[in-house]
Amino acid sequence: MSDKKVSIIIPCKEMDSFTEKCLKECLNLNYSNYEILVLPDESDKKKSKKFSNKRIKIIKTGKVKPSVKRNLGMKKAKGNFFAFIDSDAYPEKNWLKNAVGYFEDSKIGLVGGPNLTPPEGNFVEKISGYVLANFWTSGFAYIRYRKAKNQFVKELPSCNYITRKEISPEYNSGFLTAEDSKFCFDIKKEGYKILYAGNVVVYHHRRDTIKKHLRQMYIYGRDIAWLSKEEFSFDKLYFSLLSLFSIAFIIGIVDSIFSIAMRILFLDLFFLYFSVILFTSIHENIKTTLFVTFITMLTHFSYGIGFLYGIFFKNPDRINQV
Repeated sequence: MSDKKVSIIIPCKEMDSFTEKCLKECLNLNYSNYEILVLPDESDKKKSKKFSNKRIKIIKTGKVKPSVKRNLGMKKAKGNFFAFIDSDAYPEKNWLKNAVGYFEDSKIGLVGGPNLTPPEGNFVEKISGYVLANFWTSGFAYIRYRKAKNQFVKELPSCNYITRKEISPEYNSGFLTAEDSKFCFDIKKEGYKILYAGNVVVYHHRRDTIKKHLRQMYIYGRDIAWLSKEEFSFDKLYFSLLSLFSIAFIIGIVDSIFSIAMRILFLDLFFLYFSVILFTSIHENIKTTLFVTFITMLTHFSYGIGFLYGIFFKNPDRINQV
């Protein structure tokens, strides 16, 4: 498998410093047969010269969603495998070598792994990484943000996965973020397995402010709700847990106003919840621990409210689509 050509597809808004770092590390990969397709909104001749390399092809796309960029990248790609990575991420040296080896198993259609917080990330990025790597925040998806043992999963994020060309579906352009979930679901429908491999690693920058982090969580919740409505199955009820938690929390506050018994029950349950989050958020110092604790709680509500919005309101990008 090591002789098979891989097409690395990198959607981005512009050729910025993050993209430069991503390309630099991609060019240092311990793999011989690959190409790199970068898809910015617009092309810049000066920057294009800076990234001049026989492996790199820059494709101007205009202002479109990442899903549209990835679809165009797949059409232009010449590889046997498509490797997807975000422009604000960069791979470990053996990223492709490790991933391609797993495709010796013909039943595996997609291989991905953890997207870790870069060591150079700022304080908020590291807090975001700690929050997302907590089981009590991300559920079983917490393995996406830390190294874990190899296992088959339902889905992985498109900031880090490699897939066989012949089975790769189109990304659904009606979604901003949940398009990678649908991509994985479509591959599983064809009878292929999705493998999380702990040694298929990229480093992925988090949002660098708390506001951006919480907005991202809101959008994740909203978009997965839109996708769940379109392709409902009982196993997708898992995605709704934080929205149910948000509803229960609001009801608890209202009931506490009118009932002493409910107030006591609510405070007892909230103390239990807070204790669990605090205990699982312990890190190297008190400041980090407190930040992780409170950002975890805010993340629960941001995602939950986003999911509720997605349930009750239509996706404007899908209304006019058949």
